[in-house]
Amino acid sequence: MHACRKHRFNRSSDRHVQRSGFTLLELLLVMAILVVLASLSTFAILNLQSSSLQKAAQVQVETFKDACTMYKLSVGSFPRTLNDLHALPSGMTQAQWGGPYLDSRIPNDPWGRPYNYAPDNVSQSVQITSNGPDGQRNTNDDVPQAGG
Repeated sequence: MHACRKHRFNRSSDRHVQRSGFTLLELLLVMAILVVLASLSTFAILNLQSSSLQKAAQVQVETFKDACTMYKLSVGSFPRTLNDLHALPSGMTQAQWGGPYLDSRIPNDPWGRPYNYAPDNVSQSVQITSNGPDGQRNTNDDVPQAGG
């Protein structure tokens, strides 16, 4: 009887040794879950970045619009280009001009391309837009003039 107990004990020990590791199926399942979680978080981060770039472009457009309005109040017309916000118009003194109207040079949009600028002194407005991430004008991802 003593030998029989010993045999059972050894058999249960063998099972314990066989069960101590993970099976290949369990490891593959865990790896699949990790891949899904990583892809979901990457997708969320890319969407957040895209949204942030759109908002940055909208803020810059609004800043340019305000600077153009200030320029117009001093000079009597909108600047011919956005870079004119830094240049003293001919025939004016620095005191008359009151510029420069931006602290730094005109940056490119968040996607590295210049902004589109179209002054209209007849309608007393300016159109400032970014072509957006695709770089194509008049598509759905364009950033229109903020506030109008």
